[in-house]
Amino acid sequence: MRAPLAARAYRLAPSLLMGALLVWLVAIPLAFLVLASLRPTGFPLDAGLTFDHYAEVYGSPGLWRLIGNSVVFALGSVAIALLLGGGLAWLVERTDLPGAGAVRALVILPMATPPLLMAIGWSMLLSPRAGALNLLLRDLLGLAEPPFNAYSMPAMVFVQGLSLTATAFLFLAPAFRNMDPSLEEAALASGASGWMLARRVLVPLLSPALLAAAVFLLIVGFVVFEIPGTLGMPARIFVLSSQLFYLASEAPGGLPLYGQVSALATLLLVVLLGFGLLYRRLTREAARFRTVTGKGFRPRRMALGAWRWPALGFACAYFLLAVGMPVGMLAWMSLMPYQVPPSVAALALATLENHRDFLDSPRVFEAAANTMLVAAVSATAVAILATLIAWFVVRLRVPGAAVLDALAFMPVAIPGVMMGVALIYVYLTLDPIIAIYGTVWILVVAYTTDYLSFGTRATGGVMAQLHPELEEAGRTSGAGASRVLRRITLPLMWPAIAAVWIWVLAHAMRELSIALMLQGRDNRVATTLLWDWWQGGEPTRAAAVGVWLVGALLVVMVAWQLLGSRLRRGSG
Repeated sequence: MRAPLAARAYRLAPSLLMGALLVWLVAIPLAFLVLASLRPTGFPLDAGLTFDHYAEVYGSPGLWRLIGNSVVFALGSVAIALLLGGGLAWLVERTDLPGAGAVRALVILPMATPPLLMAIGWSMLLSPRAGALNLLLRDLLGLAEPPFNAYSMPAMVFVQGLSLTATAFLFLAPAFRNMDPSLEEAALASGASGWMLARRVLVPLLSPALLAAAVFLLIVGFVVFEIPGTLGMPARIFVLSSQLFYLASEAPGGLPLYGQVSALATLLLVVLLGFGLLYRRLTREAARFRTVTGKGFRPRRMALGAWRWPALGFACAYFLLAVGMPVGMLAWMSLMPYQVPPSVAALALATLENHRDFLDSPRVFEAAANTMLVAAVSATAVAILATLIAWFVVRLRVPGAAVLDALAFMPVAIPGVMMGVALIYVYLTLDPIIAIYGTVWILVVAYTTDYLSFGTRATGGVMAQLHPELEEAGRTSGAGASRVLRRITLPLMWPAIAAVWIWVLAHAMRELSIALMLQGRDNRVATTLLWDWWQGGEPTRAAAVGVWLVGALLVVMVAWQLLGSRLRRGSG
């Protein structure tokens, strides 16, 4: 009797231990958030029960305008991202576009430009008063007023769409690459026109990837803060994420309205979790549309003819808009003593003083050290946890695997501002016991939780592609589960694990919303320093920080691409 009980306990141990950790990282902060919305003071463990915060939020006359702004911002940016990303993916993977490999790298490179820096760069270009591009167009066209306004909903949608295009490309490029050309050839041989081929063959085959990309990008469109915070808040144009930040940190009276934040966050959480469940279902259903089989094939490439060079110009134009113009403007401004549009005459003002200040300032050095520490530790924690969860869920199929997978995926639907507020509740309450509030370690906890969903999707997908024969051979030879993991599974998965580590490192270095919400005296990071200088009216110093941050992220992105190429060669 004892032996079966011991065996059952041994089998349940991974589920219980990993489940307890995921409940602590994900479920408890969300439970505190919901509980806080019902407390009169807005703090979860205070006495009392009320629905006043819900009445204030949902009875506000501005609620529908806020929801409308959020929907327009999310849908508009997703539409631009899918149009640009899908078009670029088709050109790179299915046409004879000149220099397709170089274009692929150029499309992904904008991920090294944080959305905050892209927004700041476009603010410097399209500011109604001093925007360099606005002033140039006004003078060239003889206009009375600048033609564009960076602090408007169209500008927010445009910049966010550019920011999401690389992600859309990464979603859709494999779908174009892996389409069996025999289906297209059969349709053409049957007399189908180009329009019928697209409608009856290409669109159905691409629909799972398109829908999954659209839902994922829609989630991102609702949770992002950087671009709405930079371009929308100065003009009092709020979406749900920026409204949460405003209520938590810049509300009238100077005191955070945590009760209203929690009530509004509860609505957003329900909506986003619904999108998250839809995304999981779409990615599972994608297996029904696989066209890659054991036979070898080469994707059929369309001849662009006279459109080859205009198509290359389209790809270059995207890179110019997403990276060249905003980062170029940041680089220019980092060399100026004050904000001045680019011109030959202004070259006389060029100075390296902002960069010297960046390199000499103890405040900057502390923020840079915190950034690297938090990013490296968070990336390591995500890589380890994601690998273990994928092993438990995909390979061992431990009891409760579906629950573990759902808990690990849930953070994808939690906005950074909401994550920050939830962790404030948890670690302020537990401060005498777990004293990490206001330190870099609370950022590590937050980033680990936030990026765990990506890590588990990536490692779980690779784990599912590994045939279990080698592991079965190891167990047949007498190796235990841990030794099989260490000697067989991990070496096979190492490129994917390393890619996850680098991806999380890059995104943790550029994260703003969580860092702002959890910012204290001793845990400033590069993005919060940049935000403080930009909001404090020091654009040239902020530009210098941005240039160095882009340089660091560029190195990380190149390493990520090299590892990705190695992984593709290995899987091939």
